[in-house]
Amino acid sequence: MSENLWRGTINQLDPYIPGQAAKDVENQGSLKEVFRLATNENPLGASPKAVAAMQQAVLESHYYPDLTSLNLRRKLGNLHGIDPENYVTGNGADNIITLVIASFVNPGDEVVYCTPTFSEYHKNTLLVGGTPVEIPTTKDHKFDLEAILDAITDKTKLVFICNPNNPTGTIVEDHELREFFRRLPKHVVGVLDEAYGEFINIPNYSTGVEFMKEGLPVITIRTFSKLYGLAGMRVGYAFAKDEFIRPLQAVREPFACNRVAEAGAIAALEDEEHKQNVLTSNKQEMDRLIKEFCSLGYSVEETHTNFLFIDMKQDTNKLSAELFKQGFIIRPCAIWGYPTFARISIGSAEQNTKLLQALKEIRNKEASQV
Repeated sequence: MSENLWRGTINQLDPYIPGQAAKDVENQGSLKEVFRLATNENPLGASPKAVAAMQQAVLESHYYPDLTSLNLRRKLGNLHGIDPENYVTGNGADNIITLVIASFVNPGDEVVYCTPTFSEYHKNTLLVGGTPVEIPTTKDHKFDLEAILDAITDKTKLVFICNPNNPTGTIVEDHELREFFRRLPKHVVGVLDEAYGEFINIPNYSTGVEFMKEGLPVITIRTFSKLYGLAGMRVGYAFAKDEFIRPLQAVREPFACNRVAEAGAIAALEDEEHKQNVLTSNKQEMDRLIKEFCSLGYSVEETHTNFLFIDMKQDTNKLSAELFKQGFIIRPCAIWGYPTFARISIGSAEQNTKLLQALKEIRNKEASQV
């Protein structure tokens, strides 16, 4: 059989399972309107300036993009006050995760992180022959920094901290995170996944930008998929001190960030008004949904993202199927070991109103059948 030719780790890998695409559901012909609240996309879309820049860039799509995304790296450097040479760009944050693990992990090396969290840490560690070391999150669904430190051995090469964490939306105190990176042994590199970092709404909260400037041993990963609404364009990046960023640049595939995507990302960074509109809308709708969900008897974890992690006090696989009949796609969390929880993206005001109405109708229907 041809499977005998496969690399030995292939059978250990679970494919990434995204939320079902709205167009796929619509094309089935059963629903005229679909609300995709499972993949944490930006309901306001990309900046109009970014859209215009991408449309213009399409006219030059017969040219290769800049090999290293120099203009984007310069724009990011101006934003963060970091030398552009300390950045690397890629085809989404997941591609950056692949580069980080490929750059540092040899067969037999360990990669430590808490779970539940983003599945690509596990997959990419196995792919290079490394050993994933998974630590449970705390009872309040936060990364357990002390347990991670206790799990580090001579074989440990990387530790991943997803902050805010996906799927729980929780964060750890920034002073605890700073101390954690200071305590890492010299043979271990910290990786801070801040895919949702721009949504943290805590005054003076330190992020990877501050940690890098303080010389801490950390690689920070970010994306344009969430706040900036460019999920379909796949733009991610990392920044770190020179000795950490050089191996990523070495293993990065040529032209990893395409011309259209780079144009959109640069323009998105320049549209501060759209960014603030997204953050304001997200906060308003988050507060409204939390209040309404609590009135329905659900428990909602404190979040610092554009999604909610909710204990809906019932089998959310079954509830998800009922919502699907009305055109709503949410993310049941049984796959992470939380059968009564769901991760629900914060949609537009209209989407959220319709979701709440659908949930109330399902509840009333269930009550009438008792």
